[in-house]
Amino acid sequence: MTFLINAFKIIFLLGFLVFIHEGGHFLAARFFKVKVEEFSIGFGPKIFTKKGKETVYTVGCIPFGGYVKMLGEEERSEDEGSFNKAKVLHRIIIVAAGAIVNIIFAIIVFFFLSIFSGYNISTTVSEIIPEAQANLVGIEIR
Repeated sequence: MTFLINAFKIIFLLGFLVFIHEGGHFLAARFFKVKVEEFSIGFGPKIFTKKGKETVYTVGCIPFGGYVKMLGEEERSEDEGSFNKAKVLHRIIIVAAGAIVNIIFAIIVFFFLSIFSGYNISTTVSEIIPEAQANLVGIEIR
């Protein structure tokens, strides 16, 4: 039972990290007014599908990746809002946004873990364990 719970935790965490990564691409594409046709987390058979205004949101059963399908990304499109008609700098930002959001997310998680971990290193000796070497050599608490 513990194995299944741990496996579920890993799958959920991996799916969440994929969501964060793909969300970076998605938000950058929307910011630069590139039409997103599909936002998917996971591969394989689709578990969940929802049609938004212009985007189809899907969740696949295998959470080892995801994708953001943009208009004009795979084939050339002359439509307004296609990826291939966006400025080169905008395309670079859209492609790099996934990794950038991962880095920002890691910094935020590290920041909160360091604040709330409760483990503070100090140079002040607050107590000495009776059997420890420090007690045997005579370190005193002030």
